[in-house]
Amino acid sequence: MAPPRVASAPPGRADEVGEPVPVRAPGLRVVILGASGHVGGALAACLAREGVEVIGHSSKTLDLTQPEALGALDPVVGRETILVFASALTPDRGQNLVTFTANLTMAVNVARYVEAHPVGRCVYLGSDAVYGFDLNPVTETTPVAPGGYYALAKYTGEKTLECVATAKGLPLLSLRVTGVYGPGDPHGAYGPNAFARSLARDRTVRLFGEGEEERDHIYVDDVARLASALLRSGATGLFNLASGESRSFAEVVQTIRGIVPYEFTVASAPRKGPITHRRFDTARLHRAVPGFGFTPFKDGLRATLAAFGAL
Repeated sequence: MAPPRVASAPPGRADEVGEPVPVRAPGLRVVILGASGHVGGALAACLAREGVEVIGHSSKTLDLTQPEALGALDPVVGRETILVFASALTPDRGQNLVTFTANLTMAVNVARYVEAHPVGRCVYLGSDAVYGFDLNPVTETTPVAPGGYYALAKYTGEKTLECVATAKGLPLLSLRVTGVYGPGDPHGAYGPNAFARSLARDRTVRLFGEGEEERDHIYVDDVARLASALLRSGATGLFNLASGESRSFAEVVQTIRGIVPYEFTVASAPRKGPITHRRFDTARLHRAVPGFGFTPFKDGLRATLAAFGAL
């Protein structure tokens, strides 16, 4: 699929939420911190397919909790480099002060490095977890209300990089990503990926309550293509990466029933909190990437089920 056309503000003029948009330079080099993660890996593969030079690091090759380790970036980082910060300990690793401190430490160390080693542009991979629930529709101007250690760390990391970028005059693109599903997810967060895992394991889907909550589920390859289009265009500022379509977890299960060639059990688990919904207004994203074609949900779900061995 050809990269989508991307609209950006004229060079030197500010967009509606972000900083001035720089002139697009040829010969991109993208360094991805967190390239072995679900989204980081998909972005690395997407950029490589588009002919972009990609240098990826994971926690095995670069420990971001150790400030001296970032010196490994010196030979490849410069004014022509786009630095993507996608590393994080995800909620499945624990919602506690230990993981919060680790995530915050990584963000501070990356910010310190960028402060001392200016790059062409920074891209921060954030999360829609920074928003509260039932503040619908969510836009880039919706007030944040981080409700846990992970959300608080993601928001603090975003603002830390923003402070450094502002002080150093560096363009920053911040992406708040909603619930990502699709092949390659090592975590299996509640939703399509967890359902696919449990179907492959024991032909059972586990729902909280009756699965009434509505969420926006975005296919991992769509996240990668959107991020690639935005960073290749020179876009800056804040964008929510969401499909713009919300559906309940019960609807996801019904869609799965129409795909798999077998019957399965739906088990109800006690709900951990009140029923909440999340819906996005994606107008800003669509203005930046006009005509972007999202993967139809059923197609993405089919690929996810196949990847987890549930077909």
